[in-house]
Amino acid sequence: MKAHYGIPAPGLRFTPVSMLVMAMLGCRTRDEVSLEAFQNLRQKFKNWEAVASASSDEVNDCIHRITFPKTYCIYIPEALRGIIRQQGKLSLDTLTHMTVGQALHSLQQHRGVGPKISACVLNFSTLRMRALVVDTHYLRFAARFQLIKDDWNYNLKMKVIQRLIPNCWLAKDTEEHHVFVKKLAQEFCVTGTPRCCGCPLQMMCPHGQCST
Repeated sequence: MKAHYGIPAPGLRFTPVSMLVMAMLGCRTRDEVSLEAFQNLRQKFKNWEAVASASSDEVNDCIHRITFPKTYCIYIPEALRGIIRQQGKLSLDTLTHMTVGQALHSLQQHRGVGPKISACVLNFSTLRMRALVVDTHYLRFAARFQLIKDDWNYNLKMKVIQRLIPNCWLAKDTEEHHVFVKKLAQEFCVTGTPRCCGCPLQMMCPHGQCST
């Protein structure tokens, strides 16, 4: 897909805690809206410790434009407090000493942190771990490529996809792969009837071959 899309431009690289907040804000929310909410929090509170002790109403004032503000104005401070209880300080640096699987599991102990958010923290932050971020676009792509089945539950789909990551891949490879698949799913492998004609992977895709 590099031949079609070129090499992706480097994204913003946050600290793990900042990336956790950013990923929670971005749940089914456009990037520009979640970034605005993130910046609102940074302007209102002097640090993430202050967000951890803030009321849900105070947090909601900053993030009210995201898709699930009433949910994440509770979950974000709760997750930050959970990290403090777990680590003795607001830091996720201990994740660097874990395997990807262990780190994903550790993050998902916090309410509101699922497979996608935890993978964002590992792969998109300064941790640069080789977790693959799987969103709704990726799941749609994977189903049409017959990597997963529609009747599988969400956790099984995620586990199967993570296990398919080649052992030789580095963190930059999983990040690029996520970006490529997201672009492909938004341009060609769309919801409803896919636009298989012109898709650079049409001849490799079982669904695409059926449409020729």
